[in-house]
Amino acid sequence: MNYWSNYNKAIINLNNKIIIHNQNNKFNFVEDSFYNHIHDILALVILKASKNGSLRVLDYGSNILPWANLKNKINIDKLKVFIYDPFCSNNKYERNIDDIQIDSSLESIMSRNYDLSIFGSSTQYIEGLFELLESNKNLLSKYILFTHTPLSIKKNFESLQFTGYKGKQYVRSIDELFTFFEIRGYEISFKSVIDNKFASVEKKYLDRTIYTNILFSKK
Repeated sequence: MNYWSNYNKAIINLNNKIIIHNQNNKFNFVEDSFYNHIHDILALVILKASKNGSLRVLDYGSNILPWANLKNKINIDKLKVFIYDPFCSNNKYERNIDDIQIDSSLESIMSRNYDLSIFGSSTQYIEGLFELLESNKNLLSKYILFTHTPLSIKKNFESLQFTGYKGKQYVRSIDELFTFFEIRGYEISFKSVIDNKFASVEKKYLDRTIYTNILFSKK
């Protein structure tokens, strides 16, 4: 079993703990590290992107955990969330959002239209990101949110990662990312950074790395 499958199993207890907390308290569960920050950004983007509270969301390369802590932050009754998790299994989760679907089929994911596409610390594991986006137009929804994503302020580079995951990261030029979306009619609605030590790139690349949150909106 690979790292990501084991990771999914490990988050079940935390997910269920968050759900139970939010069912029994008026305010949300406090998450570790920078996750409160990025999940607050997620909540605010949902408010911006939704129409009368209704929203179809794709969470690409993710899992159920980012959605566990929205209760007591915003109204989630009209959210319809599709999670593309190529390593998903039949693990039993408590669910904070009733209308949520976890799918390991990329073909199934690409067959739908979305209002908001989220890439939460996943694109650095996709070598051909721009080719993926170009060939699958349904990923290019009206709003596109990147969170806690390592990007290069110089040229693209590849780096090993030093967390529980020990594989390779493809760290893209932020200028190339901006240009890709600008050509396709997007503007930057929001951007922020997190301490780049959390990007877990090799030390020689640290001074050219930013760990970013970016919201692109179709003009």
